[in-house]
Amino acid sequence: MELKSRVFSWARLSEPGAKSFLLQALLGGGLTFLFWLLQAAIDYFLFGGNSFYKYLLHPDRHQAAEFSLVVFLVCCLLLYSRHSHQLQAQLQAALKTALDKSEDDKVKLRGIVEAMGDAISIQAPDMTIVYQNRAHVEMMGQHVGEPCYQAYRQEKEICPGCHLAAAFADGKVHRAKVSPEPGNGNRYVEITGSVLNGADGRPALGIEVVRDVTAQRLVEREAAQLNLALTRQATELKQVNRELEAFCLAVAHDLRAPLTRIYSSAQELQGYCDLLDENGRFFVSLVNDGCVHMESMIEALMILCHVTEMEMAPAPVDLAELVQELAAQLQLDHPGRKVTLRLPERLVVQGDRELLRIAMENLLSNAWKYTSHVAMPLIELGSFGSEQGELVIFLRDNGAGFDNARAEELFKPFRRLHSALEFPGTGLGLATVRRIIRRHNGQIWGDGTPGAGATFYFTVNG
Repeated sequence: MELKSRVFSWARLSEPGAKSFLLQALLGGGLTFLFWLLQAAIDYFLFGGNSFYKYLLHPDRHQAAEFSLVVFLVCCLLLYSRHSHQLQAQLQAALKTALDKSEDDKVKLRGIVEAMGDAISIQAPDMTIVYQNRAHVEMMGQHVGEPCYQAYRQEKEICPGCHLAAAFADGKVHRAKVSPEPGNGNRYVEITGSVLNGADGRPALGIEVVRDVTAQRLVEREAAQLNLALTRQATELKQVNRELEAFCLAVAHDLRAPLTRIYSSAQELQGYCDLLDENGRFFVSLVNDGCVHMESMIEALMILCHVTEMEMAPAPVDLAELVQELAAQLQLDHPGRKVTLRLPERLVVQGDRELLRIAMENLLSNAWKYTSHVAMPLIELGSFGSEQGELVIFLRDNGAGFDNARAEELFKPFRRLHSALEFPGTGLGLATVRRIIRRHNGQIWGDGTPGAGATFYFTVNG
């Protein structure tokens, strides 16, 4: 145990601080001993009367007090020196830790800057380049120590409108989109200039971040060209639609005059039925029915053109109220039919009331017509929320239904999935509905099963 204690004490004395204190203590002891000898020598030569050894070994009280004071001062000096050394060692350790941390942070910061995809350079206030990261060197070449305007633009002075000069002037961030190489119009960069203030609050360094946006610029250019082409096509399509609508209106209007004459003639021929045989009466009846059907088709065609060109006046519209009114009118027109109607209390959407009335009239008339062969006809209006958060409205019936494989044909003009003799109609009702729904930025689709009814879904974003 004693051996361990001696080894530990010697190890502590072997430390740099302990060695320094031991040397200081020896120096202090030597100085004290030297003072003792000098004091004895001075007293011997100045005062005499006693031997040198007596002055050295048997000092009087004044000499002993002076020697004690010197010993005390030397001890204080040693303690102060020890404390100063410890404090210096702590400060040196803290300084070393701070320097190591600073160097570590510097390495990390340099690594981050080097790893960034953007090209970064740092300029002094006189525009001399003091740093470039790897990406900047690859893009612009190595130019540290050169003025940026000379290195990048081959200019003799700061470029007019320089973003970094503006940042040095006002301390704000400035951006610019330029081509980094003179005469190279196929490469574009976005440059961001900002400043780093020094301890005095004044701009000390300028930071320039260069991002290659050539691909983005090309995409923007292609998008602009595509938008221009689409705008041109949309304008042409709009013009074609106007001409087509004008043509349809003109045809419908011009057809009415000869159709009226044919219908009037057929009506007059019915007065001569007694003079005609059975075949003659059949053909007169066929002409009369054809005129009525043609009149219905012309009316439907004019409505189709009308819903396309009429101005919209969006407002809250209660579809449940509209269907209730339309169903009441259908019941008056067909007093012998009993149809069960299920409606919500309210079903309000934003749209043009007149257009939505035409759409609901066509949908309800279809449901009314295709449930005519059902013993207990049922028509239901309802809604639900879609996964995209839209309100989906539906009109369901338990009538004849249709084949889902041909559902898209329902919305094409003059396309029919049922016989005209079984279910008469113009073939324009659902085409008109789709045009109205599209004008309300919505979609419409159908779902049916032959003999088990049909459901039409649509959205309205007017």
